[in-house]
Amino acid sequence: MGDLVRLLEEAGRVARLPDNEHPAGLVTHRHPEGVVSLDCPLACLDLPVRAAKRLRRGSDCRTVGDLLRLLRSGELLDIRGIGVGAEAEIKRTFLRAGIDPDDWRVPERA
Repeated sequence: MGDLVRLLEEAGRVARLPDNEHPAGLVTHRHPEGVVSLDCPLACLDLPVRAAKRLRRGSDCRTVGDLLRLLRSGELLDIRGIGVGAEAEIKRTFLRAGIDPDDWRVPERA
């Protein structure tokens, strides 16, 4: 198993993927203070597979903060394949991660 992980990590380096994004979906960063932060990649949320695929294909959303921004702005429903059911699943996923999506202030993008 260790050889496979090393092979995937090498493939990520060759493909010039960010350090926390590998071909097998492995998350290699640590959560500050053990809590999911806005800078964490989407993989940290453990989103439903269908919603995660739609986000990857239909948006440039890569971090928890990006997703929270889309959700709060109402733009999440503009992504093809994301409806009110998927939106509700995503909100539940935020709550499981300890983030109340209705009560978080998201910093504006610079």
